[in-house]
Amino acid sequence: MRQPAPTTNETVRALRQAFDQSFARALQPANLQLLEVLVVRIGGDGYAIRLADIRGLYADRRVVPVPSPLADLLGVTGFRGQVVPVYDLGALLGKTRRGALRWMVLVQTRGRDLRALAFDTFEAYAAVTADRLVAVDDPGLASDLTARPFMHGAVRIEQTVRPILQVQSIVDLLQQRVDAARSNKER
Repeated sequence: MRQPAPTTNETVRALRQAFDQSFARALQPANLQLLEVLVVRIGGDGYAIRLADIRGLYADRRVVPVPSPLADLLGVTGFRGQVVPVYDLGALLGKTRRGALRWMVLVQTRGRDLRALAFDTFEAYAAVTADRLVAVDDPGLASDLTARPFMHGAVRIEQTVRPILQVQSIVDLLQQRVDAARSNKER
């Protein structure tokens, strides 16, 4: 059944309301840059991971243990027909595991290989503006945050400050450990 066409009064009222509401909304600059992050918990501590640094977020993936000299290697899992090593992100950060590592992010190395980094808890997605970013050398930043490894600044999300993990540095460390393990095996 066809909807009746709006009357002139209804159309004018809708246009007036839209016009009035446009003044109630905060102005957004056309070139507003947002930093998109995943808000996560690793070993009981809060962190942020830049969305641009990962290929995907996954939950409850089956990880098959494999023998390895690398203590942080949990095993392997499959992604899009490719076998991918899964590493304990908390162990890489020097954290004690507090439970099951339910979540993982898929990252790419400079050599185009994929790695998965497993962690405890995914809390939220956030898109923040530049005024929410905190530099590492900010005097207001707590010393326990500045001492965390692989930190690339921080971000204010709601009432907390979360260190932003520098994923490429973590991937580089993993590659160094893999290369060292290969070198030791060849001897």
